[in-house]
Amino acid sequence: MILPLYSHDAPNSLPDGGHRGLWYNRFFNRYDANWEVRDNGKKDWIENNAKLTGNRNELEQNSLRHLALITALGGRGAVFSVDWNFATGLGLSHPVENGLAWHHTLGVPYLAGSGVKGLVKAWIEIWDESRFDEMKQQRIDAWFGNNEQAGAFIFFDALPIAPVNLTADIMTPHLGKWYEEGGEIEDWRREPDHIPADWHAPIPVPFLVAKKPKLLFGIAPRHPEFAAELNDVFAALKSALEWIGAGAKTAVGYGVMQHNSIETENLLQQLKKATRDAEINALSPTQQVLLKLRQQFENDYSRNIKPDAGGAFMAEVRRLLDDGTTWVMPERAELADLIEKIYTHAGWGSGDKKRERKERITQLRTP
Repeated sequence: MILPLYSHDAPNSLPDGGHRGLWYNRFFNRYDANWEVRDNGKKDWIENNAKLTGNRNELEQNSLRHLALITALGGRGAVFSVDWNFATGLGLSHPVENGLAWHHTLGVPYLAGSGVKGLVKAWIEIWDESRFDEMKQQRIDAWFGNNEQAGAFIFFDALPIAPVNLTADIMTPHLGKWYEEGGEIEDWRREPDHIPADWHAPIPVPFLVAKKPKLLFGIAPRHPEFAAELNDVFAALKSALEWIGAGAKTAVGYGVMQHNSIETENLLQQLKKATRDAEINALSPTQQVLLKLRQQFENDYSRNIKPDAGGAFMAEVRRLLDDGTTWVMPERAELADLIEKIYTHAGWGSGDKKRERKERITQLRTP
């Protein structure tokens, strides 16, 4: 028997902000004095952990980083929503008999990239009737690799994009001790409890599942020359998730997922904004001022709008005519060119104002 790692000083409940996966796997505390699980201990433990898990801000930030990595490698990412329940890692060792695959840092259930790869490969090998041709095995070897070569594509972990609602479920196997000790049968006539038969009473076994999570999947080509086939691989992933599902207990409908185009587009737009903001923050203060001024001018110019001479935009232009002399080259010259375009579009004014503005622009251009 595998005993827990904690001492008698372990807390009785998960501390606020704690990692539920670590708590669930390492701090099971439903033993009695003889290290036997108390009555209803497994059920109580699972029900006490059947809660919303994961930090929303951490998951959102991780989703953006994850998608940024996928796209930077020339790959494609998309969000898929589970129709019902999702279970992963049930075969992992745990005192409640069924484990759960927890992400090591995010504290939420996830599907490892190896599982995603195996799912897509199984779909193509077994279920995809459109690929029964003489080149099928060559395609499988190329996409997924073999003992002699790496596969053409990288399959990323499928990670939740938001906190996951965990719920308690139950299975009722009817086969007595067949699963545990069936391989040790010496005489089936003398060991009726060890053979699979319909007279065995069902044994309720509780386990933990994720309720309708939303997962970000990603696939990227290992080298640029494989990019042309990326859409085909992603189409196979989409079909596999829709028809056979991912994770455990797919035979009863677990893990079936649909592409969530709204969440996918929302995540892509967030990534674009985050990338744009990061690029702006990397600019110097004067470059940021230039960028903002240029964007406003180009927006007005494209719509043939002349800025109000007494408005905030032109007030900022007049201020920069004075303050711009403290800038260094080449930003000063860029500012001079931009202000000249603005006044040419908006109007220079007349008399002394026109002359003074042209002189200041010339000063900006002078080192």
